[in-house]
Amino acid sequence: MILPPVEPWPEPVNGKALFDELRQWLGRFVVLPRWVAETVVLWDAHTYAFELRRVSTYLGIESPESECGKTTLMTLISKLVNRPLAASNVSSPAFYRAIHEMRPTLLIDEADTLLPGNAQLRGILNAGYTEDMAYVLRVVNQAGGPKLARFSCWGPKAIAQIGRLPETLRTRCIIIPMQKKMEEEACEHFQGDDATLARLRAQCARFVQDNQDAIAGARPELPKGLSDRAAQIWEPLVILADLAGGDWPELARQAAIGLSAKAAEHNPMSALLLAIWLSFRVAGGGRIFSKMLVQGLNSMEDQPWGQMRNGKGITVEWLAKQLERHGIRPKTIRIGEAQTKGYYEEDFKDVFQRYMSRSDLEKTARLESALPWSELSATSPPATESGAPSTEEQKKDEPGEAQGGEAEAA
Repeated sequence: MILPPVEPWPEPVNGKALFDELRQWLGRFVVLPRWVAETVVLWDAHTYAFELRRVSTYLGIESPESECGKTTLMTLISKLVNRPLAASNVSSPAFYRAIHEMRPTLLIDEADTLLPGNAQLRGILNAGYTEDMAYVLRVVNQAGGPKLARFSCWGPKAIAQIGRLPETLRTRCIIIPMQKKMEEEACEHFQGDDATLARLRAQCARFVQDNQDAIAGARPELPKGLSDRAAQIWEPLVILADLAGGDWPELARQAAIGLSAKAAEHNPMSALLLAIWLSFRVAGGGRIFSKMLVQGLNSMEDQPWGQMRNGKGITVEWLAKQLERHGIRPKTIRIGEAQTKGYYEEDFKDVFQRYMSRSDLEKTARLESALPWSELSATSPPATESGAPSTEEQKKDEPGEAQGGEAEAA
């Protein structure tokens, strides 16, 4: 298999005009959510420039069901990017050999049929976005016997599937959330335009060629509020936007904030921690029973942590298992005259500070109205002891505190 390089356009290219045309061309054939067209345009250009940086950006294209434009978008992308290699089914050895030998832009559609149960392929994808770590080691047969060989799996990739990508891979992608278009959202049926597409590809190659030193040495100012990894994967795209000029630098930064916030909104663990933080805030007193907390969480509809249980309600045991990863365990606590297993708010302090962003806190007003604490606060578990001590005495005298707590599941 051979993927010939794109021959650059013979004349210098105006970056803003090129990106504007690419955005307009995409909009003719597919209905895209806000900021997605700009992101795809910048990523298309990035596929010609990725070897000038140490991070290669991934696109993760998700749709809730079929016929949401996911495959159409992948088809359009394949017509614009540098050295496209499409694969809806690939073995791990073929995967890393293809990347190592051809340096393609890898396009994986229908990943929901490929990634489940394929831990080796997911591991290669997870490692392949940073140049320094994107290698696999294998023993290969050569003249003279088996030898150890190193294969690079580094390069730009677009991965599309119905449903949610695996979480470890998802955090390495710019997430593109596709939706079914409405009747009034008309677009053309794509039938190909080879001359226009060849020109656009050649102009992308020329734009990168003329700016390669600036791309390699750029240190752009990125929007505040992005996580370290989000900043990593957006930086190559922001650099290209800055070089194009016009409104593209601002559009790229708006897209980075907007799409990163939308992806974080649907992060199951972040959403769960946010709801727990809000539960402590509404319940008051710095403590909450496990059963009360779980009841409140289950009452919140359409929350992403439900995906972690395949839509089933969570249990106190499941919640304890999730929180144990962060070093948080349930303890025997007392509220009023009732005593049973629960959690102290102060045990979450470090986790909240590390895993909740400013945008998370801005969502509390909406979540607060969804929690039925007025009913739950009056429904305490049966008391096992009477004569409740003061707040200070409660924590001092509760069982298990002197010995470092109890390691029970709920």
